[in-house]
Amino acid sequence: MEAAVVSASHGALGSLIAKLGDLITSEYKLLKEAKGQIMFLKAELESMHAFLKKMSDMEEPDEQDKCWVKEVRELSYDIDDSINEFLHRVERKYSSMPRGFKGFMDRSMSLLTTMNIRHQIAKELEGLRSRVMEVNERRMRYKVDETVSKPNNTVVDSRVLALHAESASLVGIEEPRDQLIKLMDEESVPASHQLKVLSIVGFGGLGKTTLANEIYRKQEGLFLCQAFVSVSQKPNIRKVLRTILSQVGFKPPKNTNMEMWEESELIRTLQNFLLDKRYFIVIDDI
Repeated sequence: MEAAVVSASHGALGSLIAKLGDLITSEYKLLKEAKGQIMFLKAELESMHAFLKKMSDMEEPDEQDKCWVKEVRELSYDIDDSINEFLHRVERKYSSMPRGFKGFMDRSMSLLTTMNIRHQIAKELEGLRSRVMEVNERRMRYKVDETVSKPNNTVVDSRVLALHAESASLVGIEEPRDQLIKLMDEESVPASHQLKVLSIVGFGGLGKTTLANEIYRKQEGLFLCQAFVSVSQKPNIRKVLRTILSQVGFKPPKNTNMEMWEESELIRTLQNFLLDKRYFIVIDDI
């Protein structure tokens, strides 16, 4: 059985779910009770894994969700340790036995001990099942109903409004827009193949997002790769990187789940994809 591959966001859940699935269909002779516990754990952990993946895309999860995520991660490590211990005990028991008649006798004599191991595992799995149920029940018990915690009226992000502003209604934007476009022009800047970074700074409400969006519209089609992403004060960097990769045209290999990629892998992929390409990326509201 392969060692668990863990991540900071999902704990050992991804590899643990696969390991439980293998254990259900494996040659190990589990008690019927133990196999039922494993099937229950697998189903519950799959739901938890889906929730953690959803949480990893949230920019600002609340404190209750953060506590629950931490608890689920720790639980996944404990379950993984228990499963590994079970596999280690059983494999050690049989790998040390000789073949032939003596091996047959040794295996027969160890049957009672092996049954005892299986009963111990069933008992441990029952304890893990109880912990899983406690974790889920605790979250449901303390999670405030969203209809109470969130107001009925939806607040529209001013950045979204700016992105949809009509250029005809933007008075006085032409001059700063054209100046910035001129700075971006390859022919007007020496060493044009080098990376250029332009910053639009100022107090809130001055129209920085609107100006950036106007420049983006004007330059559309002039670059091989383009992306426009908005970030919050506490951005989800992995989500931002995935969005940029998607907008610039990166296509992941078949059967590849980019949501599982770590930040370093996303950065490396973006760097390699944009190498030798002319690109224009706007990162709004840093």
